[in-house]
Amino acid sequence: MDENFDYTAGDNITSHGWTAHSGGGTQPITVNNGGLTFTGYVNSGGGNAALVDNNGEDDNKTFTTQTSGIVYAAFMVRINTTSAGYFLHLGPNPISTTFKGRVFMDASNHFGLSFENGTVTYASTTYTIGHTYLLVLKYQIVAGSTNDKVSLYVFDTSFPETEPVTPTIGPVTDATKADINPGAIGLRQYSATQNVVVDGIRISSSWSDLVAPPVIVPTLSEWGLILLGFVLVAAGTVFILRRG
Repeated sequence: MDENFDYTAGDNITSHGWTAHSGGGTQPITVNNGGLTFTGYVNSGGGNAALVDNNGEDDNKTFTTQTSGIVYAAFMVRINTTSAGYFLHLGPNPISTTFKGRVFMDASNHFGLSFENGTVTYASTTYTIGHTYLLVLKYQIVAGSTNDKVSLYVFDTSFPETEPVTPTIGPVTDATKADINPGAIGLRQYSATQNVVVDGIRISSSWSDLVAPPVIVPTLSEWGLILLGFVLVAAGTVFILRRG
């Protein structure tokens, strides 16, 4: 799933494929005027963003339910105002009220993570207000009924091409909580003072699928077309032939 919020600024995100699962119609989540960018991330700089900035409606968007392996949920985030609580999570499809991999911020500018509604583990380093970060929430499906794990990676300058050996937080598990088959991602509003911009959500089963695609360079045979009286013009990643 890709979500770059490439919609008209000010629109409710529920007009564009998202569904309210709590507080429907109360201070809805809207499209922010302007998106986020982050070096090396495939969804950087596309469209606008989601403005999660009040105490009201919570929304989710579904994706193909996963029953094995790993689910990565990558997204860019900019915290404009700190307000302790969780603002993003995964869930089943349909989402119901089972929220896993809850991503928190606290009053001291730390990102945090819990498996469900248990203990929250916070990162040791602080985030900077107004700075864009790339977060990757990892949900690992493990055989059994209460064995799944969640981890959180926090990047502040660039995105690595391979998954780091050690996550920023985790793996976190909770043997008292049932597992899910992830199939939805949710955005949560819980405070009138919260102001969080989320952009470039990408759900994938592969870390490499989160990294920016390589630049396509013409082959020698393509350049050879010039000799036939054509000029090869690069337009993004698509090459257009026109007579020179």
